[in-house]
Amino acid sequence: MKLFWFVLSLIPIPFLFHFYEYGQHIKGNEAPFLMFGFILSMIIVGVLSKNIRVTFILLMNLVTTIVSVILTSKFIPNDGYWFTVVGRDGAVIFIAIIYLIGQLFVRMIARVNNKK
Repeated sequence: MKLFWFVLSLIPIPFLFHFYEYGQHIKGNEAPFLMFGFILSMIIVGVLSKNIRVTFILLMNLVTTIVSVILTSKFIPNDGYWFTVVGRDGAVIFIAIIYLIGQLFVRMIARVNNKK
């Protein structure tokens, strides 16, 4: 279970979020599976992390955020029109923070339900 959490935690979800969103924006399409995939990955990784120490969760999310920012700088152009408020890298970091908060919230619920 911990190995599965580790492998899934290495997936750069913040990068994939913006890669899919920006790709759909360039095509002129909506991103219909964006929120569903984001929340689903948050729930799966959050449930799997119920027996993992918070420091490891924070460390893995820090690594994933750094990898996401690097991948974003390589594969997504810094479009000032699309990333207006905080910029491209700021948007990725913002989504990474939301992803971390969601994981910790799901983990908290999973731990409470596990004790009952």
